Amino acid sequence: MKEYGETAQLLPSAGARRPAESNRRIYTASRRRVCTAAALLALAAVAALLVLVPLPLASSASARPAQVGRFLHITDLHVDPAYLEGATTYSQCHRRPPHIAPPDYDPAKDGHRRTGRFGIPQAKCDSPVALVNATAEHLRREWAPRLDFAVWTGDSGRHDGDAEQPRTFAQIVEGNVIAAGALQRALGGIPIVPNIGNNDISPHNELAAPGHKRARMTFKALAKAWRPLIPDAQLAT
Repeated sequence: MKEYGETAQLLPSAGARRPAESNRRIYTASRRRVCTAAALLALAAVAALLVLVPLPLASSASARPAQVGRFLHITDLHVDPAYLEGATTYSQCHRRPPHIAPPDYDPAKDGHRRTGRFGIPQAKCDSPVALVNATAEHLRREWAPRLDFAVWTGDSGRHDGDAEQPRTFAQIVEGNVIAAGALQRALGGIPIVPNIGNNDISPHNELAAPGHKRARMTFKALAKAWRPLIPDAQLAT
């Protein structure tokens, strides 16, 4: 029997844990569970990152997996062999001054600009041959080793916008010959699939029905222009 004022102390039995030791073990177990959960979350984040961010493609076509490929789409080259460096833009880049400007010409919009070697931006002019060749050389150096094939969707003839130099079918074919030669030099190691654009036929936008004399003439002339790109087994069709 304890006297009033004395502090009663409860002594644990031999098989019981002391409160401080029990709390310490509970805290340690909880901390382990938190660390395990954090580790699992980190692994999940890494796994998600690997799924969402693909590995960079190899630079060489032969080094890439079979299910991965690259192709180049080329269109609207509009090659103009009549393009003249130093010409006025209101002449479709065909003539140097002095010459008569068209009635609807607005010098405030044009600024009396003169063409450069590789063309001129924001003008009604087509592509000089120098620009086509420079582009082909860039493709050869920078892109050809990384491509599997190319699709060339036509419109290689110049626009028919110069009343003083109406476009002829022979000029359309000439533009296709120049474009096909440039692409062959740039991408000769891969298949190039050519197509007819609305500026590759004459009259503009009018392709005669299959079997028509004009249609046969168009197909024959363009097939000859594209000859370096067409396999022998497919040339007849």
